[in-house]
Amino acid sequence: MYFARPEILGLLGTLPLLAWAMARGSGRRRRDWALLGLGGYPPRDGGRLWLASLACLIGALAQPRWGRESQTPLPEGHDVVLALDVSRSMGARDAVPDRLGVSVETAQSLLDSFRTDGGDRFAVVAFAGRGVLRCPLTTNLGAVSESLRALKPGDVRPGGTDLAAALDAAQEAFDDQDHTGGRIVILFSDGEDHSQRWELAAQRQKAQGVMVHTVAVGDLEHGSPVPSRPGARADPLRYGGSVVLSQRNDEALRAIAERTGGAFIPLGLATSDLGQIYQKLISPVSQFRRVAAFPPEPAERFSFFLLASLVLGVTASMPGRPRPRRSRGWVLGMIVLSAIGAGPRDDPAMWVSEGREHYLGGRFDKAFDAFRHAIKRAPGNPIPIYDAAAALYQIGSYSEARTFYLKARALADLSLKTRIDYALGNTSLGLGDVASALKHYDHCLASTANGPEIEEVRRDAALNKQFAEQQSRRSLAPPDDDDESARDQPDARKPGGDPPNSSTPHGQDAENRIPDGAASNQPPSGRRGPGGAGGSGPAPPTPGSPGDRLAKALENVREARRSRLDETPISDNADNRKDW
Repeated sequence: MYFARPEILGLLGTLPLLAWAMARGSGRRRRDWALLGLGGYPPRDGGRLWLASLACLIGALAQPRWGRESQTPLPEGHDVVLALDVSRSMGARDAVPDRLGVSVETAQSLLDSFRTDGGDRFAVVAFAGRGVLRCPLTTNLGAVSESLRALKPGDVRPGGTDLAAALDAAQEAFDDQDHTGGRIVILFSDGEDHSQRWELAAQRQKAQGVMVHTVAVGDLEHGSPVPSRPGARADPLRYGGSVVLSQRNDEALRAIAERTGGAFIPLGLATSDLGQIYQKLISPVSQFRRVAAFPPEPAERFSFFLLASLVLGVTASMPGRPRPRRSRGWVLGMIVLSAIGAGPRDDPAMWVSEGREHYLGGRFDKAFDAFRHAIKRAPGNPIPIYDAAAALYQIGSYSEARTFYLKARALADLSLKTRIDYALGNTSLGLGDVASALKHYDHCLASTANGPEIEEVRRDAALNKQFAEQQSRRSLAPPDDDDESARDQPDARKPGGDPPNSSTPHGQDAENRIPDGAASNQPPSGRRGPGGAGGSGPAPPTPGSPGDRLAKALENVREARRSRLDETPISDNADNRKDW
């Protein structure tokens, strides 16, 4: 037996610490049981069973394996993709009739050798500057032959030779069904790769267990003119004023075959019987390397550990049987338990948390009541006062909200004062007091508090200050009935609107909660929304309110800025591309 993920077993080191904590807890339970006046021993808490269950769960996560499991036999046959280069250089007539013709006849000889076998599937990919699937995987070898005969030099655009594109297209031709013969790619080309990016494509083929056998076609020693178009009488292709000569290059083809475990076949200029070459050379190598690459894996046995963990956990969850003697101490125990149960209601952090839940749910009246209870229990803490002001703002009680904000500001630290100044600016706008709004926004912008959230508050304050200044100028300007743009402004620009992105109520982060009734001066966290209360998400503005309309208007402006057209000119080097 071995574990597929042995590093998970390191978690077993935490079990002694848990056992120590369990022993201490059991001792406290026995002491508390005696203090309550109950005789005997308390019921067992199932701690030992929980430890055993956790150990089994860690063992299951480590993926134990042993033995061999029966595997579903794969269907017989091979999956073969014939990838043929159809760039212009394959029309060179150093071979008869040309390089592509020799490739097609050689590939046909391979098909003829498979006609008596069953289960073999073939596909055809034509490639130049990109790869194109001409015939999907099929057992109909007649359709494969027709696809091969239809190939012509220059069929695929753009031109040139890109071996990486050929390998990627061949990989996409395979489906999810695997066969005993494995997956094979036979690539025919003269090797003139203009892109030189085949290395990563070959690594991907190897990672997928695909063997690539390459067949080099053409004259290795002399260059041959490339026809400008198909046909025996075509003029030679010219590039830069000179006739283009194409010469076979074996370097890339040989390297692809070596890196994927395939065979390199320098076919040259004459047609060869690829069927015999395949049976003698390619097929034995393919079978051997497939077995070496995919050895049978031991069976996973994590289910045994997982089942044991589940049984132990369920057993540990069952209530134990207490063995107390009848005692008058149960009255005292009930009093103590009642006092313990009533204690958390005096915790201001609990009221702040409850208020936050009501606030995020849009129940602002209940949120204000909860925040008010927290204020009574921690009158020197500015956070509940700040949150209560935010709830009043959402209700629409702007005057009361401003009063609470001012009380919180008198107790707040520098960071929270910055947020409160921003919220006071929004509240003043809600009351129509533009001058006070500008003053509070200026205080917010002049704050020296640091932090990314404070910087975001100041950015929002700058935006809302611009809006307030526009409100001030518009209230002083005489009305103009002919100003179409003024009549078409959104309702959010009307006096009394509440700008978006105010602070949100405090109460989400663990470090900002009020522990044991003590006051905390930590600033609230979380994104800001209209009204100034904190939490895990934006505060919901009242639908149809001025703040809601203004928020939509500002968002439209931001979206327009983000969607500006890219003015970067596009370069076009198509005229310099080698197209053969």
